[in-house]
Parts: sequence; structure tokens; C-alpha cells
Amino acid sequence: MAGRAVIRELREEDAAAAARLQIEVNPHRVVTPELVWHRASRGIEREQRREWVAEVGGEIRGCAFAGFEWSVPTLGKGRFLVEVHPERRGRGLGSALYACVEEYLRSRGAWRLRTWVDDDPAGTRFLERRGFEPGRSDRVSALDLPRTGLPEPSLSEEFRIVPLAAVRERVDDLFTICAAGELDMPGDEPEETFELADWKLDDFAPAALSYEGSFVAVAGERPVSLTFLSVEPGRKLAYNRMTATLPGFRRRGLALAVKAAAARWAAENGIERIVTENDSENAGMLAINDRLGYRFLYDQTQWLLEWKRPPGERG
Repeated sequence: MAGRAVIRELREEDAAAAARLQIEVNPHRVVTPELVWHRASRGIEREQRREWVAEVGGEIRGCAFAGFEWSVPTLGKGRFLVEVHPERRGRGLGSALYACVEEYLRSRGAWRLRTWVDDDPAGTRFLERRGFEPGRSDRVSALDLPRTGLPEPSLSEEFRIVPLAAVRERVDDLFTICAAGELDMPGDEPEETFELADWKLDDFAPAALSYEGSFVAVAGERPVSLTFLSVEPGRKLAYNRMTATLPGFRRRGLALAVKAAAARWAAENGIERIVTENDSENAGMLAINDRLGYRFLYDQTQWLLEWKRPPGERG
């Protein structure tokens, strides 16, 4: 029947349609077909990620992913996201996709589920009906470009700001910076199992990263601070994925300097907006964003559902 929904696994040829759908649901994201398929197929072992689509009349009108928190020691922490085209809500697509998510994660030992809602009352009601409770929140902000008067911190002569492309072979050093940043992120558990091989499939993957638009502060030849930028030129949009500094080099203006360099590059290359998100308790990074001129868009709320936790679940 033409109007009947079919729930099936995401295929590579679905990536463009899935990207369009995700943009319809929330346009404040960098989403490309390459990024959609990369995330679905990257194969981080601890994540155990799977993705589905809801197809109606030959068109993809909903999508979902499910997997596990792969960078924390405690096993069984599932995460997921269900998205349905605004014109198809209230017709059971979200419920059908959620059923796939819950069955998959439960069958693999999940004792907790985590998802998030981007300023969407309907999404909030969907989760409340299923027993989810609100948790931490992120502040989603945007920097409109081109912008004059971006700050230029006065750095010590020992530091230089260079594009990521100039030091992309220093993989171990770059990973060390990111790992230090992840450990300091506010959250319910430190990301102590954040490993090089997985990071190369996640934040450092070409599908997720602009090597020209991301910037690194180096001391001598050693990378010590960085900011990662994803870019979608067709929509003139960029996303600030990560900013981090090694502990011994903090409070010297390096994070501000690399983020300002990325913003200047974006403005010079036709980008009109950079979007970022930060934990609402990350006062230091929020202050840097304020200095750069970011403005508040909305709060992104995490929602949690817990069952009885099995004993001894740390790995």
C-alpha cells in the first residue's frame, strides 16, 4: 500500500534523503550525505551502532540511530535519536522507530537510554509518555558572519596559529589534546575509554572535519590547542565540533585564538553562520563564545530512562 510505512535498515543510497530529512527536522546542524553514511558505517566496536529509516510511498520520512556510549568505562549506556519529518508526525512513525531502538539496545544489555531534544515540545511529550526524565542541557549558539572586530588575543611569541592541514600528520599530539578536553567535559562520567583508533573514526574523520577551516595552536612544533570545524558550503553553514587545550597551556588565550582564526577563515570562505553547543555548566567556553559574539539559539536537553542496572557493569 502506498501510504504504509516500512521500517528498514539505512542503506548507503539513503544517505542523501536522510540528510535532507535531518535538516528539515533541525536546520541548525551540519549534515551531509557523506557524514550520514560515515556515522552509520564507521564501525566503532564499543558503539555497536545501527540505523533505520521509515519509508512511506518510496520516500524516507523518518530515521533513527541507536548505539552505546563508547568513550566511558561503564557498559550498558545506550543512546539514540529518532527523527520524523514535521509533516508526518502523529502517524506512528516515531513510535515504530523507537520500538526498533529500544528492542535493539535492550537485547544488547542496555540498562539506560539517553537521547536529546532540540527545543521541540512534541519531542518532549513523546519522551515523557515513555517515562524519560530530563537531565543535563547544552546551550546551542550561533555566530553570524561575516563579522568584523573578532578578537585577536595577544599571544606569547612561543605560539603560532596554523590550519589543521599544516599539522594533520601529528595525529598522536592532536588526539592527546582532544582526549584531555573530553576528560574535562561536564557529564555524569569521565570519558576515560576515549581511544585513538575510535577518535580517528569520529572527530578526526574527513567526512566530519574541515582540515583548512580548523585551527591549531603550536608551541615550537608541538600542537597544544585546537578547534575543529565541520563545513557545509552549500548551506553556508559550519559547526564548531571541538575546542580543547592541553592542561599545561590553558588560560593563555589559545582557545580564543584558534576559535577566532576559524571564524575569520569561515567568513573569508563564504560561510554565513557557525553553530556550536556547550554544556550549560561549561562557563569557560561559554565566556569565550560571548567574546566572539555568539548568540543563544536554544537549549538542547538530554532525556534519560533507566532500568535496573546489572551489578559490576564496568569495562
